[in-house]
Amino acid sequence: MDNINNYLNFIQQEIVAEEKTVKVARLIVLLIKIEKELYTVKNTLGKLKGNEETDNSSNSKNTVDGKLATVEMLLEKIRKARLNLNYYFI
Repeated sequence: MDNINNYLNFIQQEIVAEEKTVKVARLIVLLIKIEKELYTVKNTLGKLKGNEETDNSSNSKNTVDGKLATVEMLLEKIRKARLNLNYYFI
């Protein structure tokens, strides 16, 4: 039982020690990494779309267009989230 209490006290000390600004900074870094990965996906889908235009395959072209739209939507949401988090530091 003492081990559990010690563990809970240790967790509480970590939570207190980690300030809000550190959490926000970590979240911003994570969003930047996700954004970079989404740009990679966007470039790959763009290349795939270019290849599909030469094949005239409308079904896969519609799929690629839908995925590109989804990636753009996610990128926009991440940009807005990062902007809101950056205001925390101002």
